[in-house]
Amino acid sequence: MNIKKILASGVLTLLVILAVISDTGCKKQPKCGCDGDRLDSINQGHAYISYNADKNLAQFTPVYDPYSIFYFCNPQEFMGELTQIEQGSEVVVSGEYFYDCTYLMNNSNSGQYSPYKIYQIKVTAVSSYDYGK
Repeated sequence: MNIKKILASGVLTLLVILAVISDTGCKKQPKCGCDGDRLDSINQGHAYISYNADKNLAQFTPVYDPYSIFYFCNPQEFMGELTQIEQGSEVVVSGEYFYDCTYLMNNSNSGQYSPYKIYQIKVTAVSSYDYGK
């Protein structure tokens, strides 16, 4: 009987050690911001544009996702084109997007759920959507 108890204790100890070794710990938090970890890309996505040429700021909201806001990482590269487009007009946008750092920090520290998602995007192309005009 003693051998069975020792064997059972050894197996249990081995299982605990294996569980501790196999624990991968915390997941890596994605780096946020324009130089962070890319989430995905948009290729000719339709959106409504908003910009402020004086402050060199630009953002858009996807046509089919009114709860997401994308802030340009590089508005200075496209401000000349954007000022030719009327505020709130539909545009076609392409680029890679990232988590916005403020959005990530607020969501991790808040117990409240916000339906809005905020991203930053390195825009590679933007043009007015003139279909049917």
